[in-house]
Amino acid sequence: MAEVCANSYLGYRRQFTYMAANGTTRKVRLPQIHYSWLRDRLPEIERLARSIDKRPATSYVRSSQVSLRSKGLSVAQTSRLLREKHHLLERTEGGPIQVAGASYWPSRVVVYTRERQSQLEEHTQIAAFLQVLTSQCQDLAMVVAPAVRGDVQGFGELVKELRSLPVFRNILVRPGAKPTSVLPSTIQRTDRRYGRMRDLQAEYGADIADSTDYARSIRANVRDVWEIYQTFVAHVVGNALGLDYFSQDKDLRKRSPQGWSMKSERWRLFFDTKPPRGVMGSWRDATSRSADERPDVVLVGPNPGQVLLLDAKFKIDGVASHATQADLFEMQGYLNSFAAKCGGIIFPGPAAAANVIAAGGNALLELPIRASHFQQAGGTEAVHGYVRDALGLVST
Repeated sequence: MAEVCANSYLGYRRQFTYMAANGTTRKVRLPQIHYSWLRDRLPEIERLARSIDKRPATSYVRSSQVSLRSKGLSVAQTSRLLREKHHLLERTEGGPIQVAGASYWPSRVVVYTRERQSQLEEHTQIAAFLQVLTSQCQDLAMVVAPAVRGDVQGFGELVKELRSLPVFRNILVRPGAKPTSVLPSTIQRTDRRYGRMRDLQAEYGADIADSTDYARSIRANVRDVWEIYQTFVAHVVGNALGLDYFSQDKDLRKRSPQGWSMKSERWRLFFDTKPPRGVMGSWRDATSRSADERPDVVLVGPNPGQVLLLDAKFKIDGVASHATQADLFEMQGYLNSFAAKCGGIIFPGPAAAANVIAAGGNALLELPIRASHFQQAGGTEAVHGYVRDALGLVST
């Protein structure tokens, strides 16, 4: 499902994400997206790393020290030193320090110095990033197709080489250290090389990488498969109807001020949210105990009452081509609450064959959609045509 969305709708820009039941954002790692990011970004990372190695940024640290010379004198710290160590005062005529009518000259003073540093925290962050990339390349090489495995191994060797450059070679990175700081440093703000490297680190952490390896990430997401399915079918339905995303990065949970996630001249698609009252209201909203129904997908047309409610259920009936009776009853409850006539259950039935249950002006659509249909039907457009035809059976 995640791969179909990445191939057909999202593009190879970031990993497939969805919202779990507890409100946290989950990521389904796709090796193709990871591979594409490395292929596209590593040349730039190499240029930046080699440039930094050739001409690393430096910083100056201000410190103080006891000196025989007065250049850079700190009056306050010198006074503190002399109060603690009286023996450093030498009695001399014309001395600048007067005590009880006698003149003294300090044999030692405290001065400020500037020390040039090349072992920067920014270099530690880059070293940590290169270390993460090395381990991630090793993990990726275990799951990609044999045809590109050599490329991924080559990526890993390149990153190892960059990690061994003199400017990064002797930096020790603590296990679990974060590659970037919360806020950019002065050097990262003023030196474009360091700033760009920080941006790439942030992009990789936010859009590509995960805290677990591929095997554990798959197991961790199994229990949330219904949420993945919910997001998957919303992308399929919206694109089948030719709707445009409100969000430029095609995130269904980034909604317009009116609450919709996708829109065309004919339809507005509301995803996993209670439709605004001005769009569609429940009769219970007028009572002391208002309802909080939120069908997975609500399609609202331009005409009054032109509404289609859809719920995604990652399960099938004893007869695989049908939705379960419990899910159909739940949809009937939605229709009653919203005074709507048409609804549907989307479920992962084995065959792309829709069914309509209709009587008395009411209609329930059983709409099988699963990732394998894209290959069975011959591609994305074939599935979109099937979905459009099925939705047309219960919408006007």
